[in-house]
Amino acid sequence: MIATTPRDGDPQIWDERAVVVCGTAGGVGTSVVSALLAEHRAATSLGLLSWWVDASGNDCDIELRLRGTGNEELLRTASGTGLWLPPDEAAVTDAVVEVWRQGAVPVIDAGAHPLTLLPELAEDDLPNLTPVLVISPRPDLLNRARVIFTEWDRAGVLENTVVVIDSQLPVQQQTGLADMLVGVVSGSVGTVIGLDYDPVLGAGTALDEDARRGFLPATIESIAKLAAATSNRR
Repeated sequence: MIATTPRDGDPQIWDERAVVVCGTAGGVGTSVVSALLAEHRAATSLGLLSWWVDASGNDCDIELRLRGTGNEELLRTASGTGLWLPPDEAAVTDAVVEVWRQGAVPVIDAGAHPLTLLPELAEDDLPNLTPVLVISPRPDLLNRARVIFTEWDRAGVLENTVVVIDSQLPVQQQTGLADMLVGVVSGSVGTVIGLDYDPVLGAGTALDEDARRGFLPATIESIAKLAAATSNRR
């Protein structure tokens, strides 16, 4: 049954984990990946209790692409996802706690600030939280991400992190690079999920329910895998 009323009890033991999605660089698909996960949760289990939180620190058009409507303080998508913009001064983990206080479960778009965010994640005060690191298989971005993997590993965060390899261009070479990355990091991280190029995502336009009906089966499968990897039900 899809939930419609706020949850009570300790959010640290809820089945659905809070998720913080961070990109290794700008433009790797952090906002899209986080939004699709929140929408999947709304459509399959959480309903109105699934919130997408814009803590990216950037101008973002996800609210428009998801066609959010209603109260500007908490827009809603057709799937039921709440779209929330926390105060500018709020830390990412503060945003997680505030959503929990509302009886909901957040997917945080943390932008492309992986080293700035790391101390918050390393404190481990929020055990029911999964970091997701979005990376592009593009060679230059792959090289730039190596220091991020190193620092996250040193801090003890990488082993609990889900890595999403987001191939945003229909280039055959990227498939090989994605496979190479899986071989490099899969032993150090919690899970590695590949998100192949999808024409709907590549268009950079709407991501609402109607648009998502045009997703390739592989895209739907990848988002479902991400949802499973960020749940305590697996």
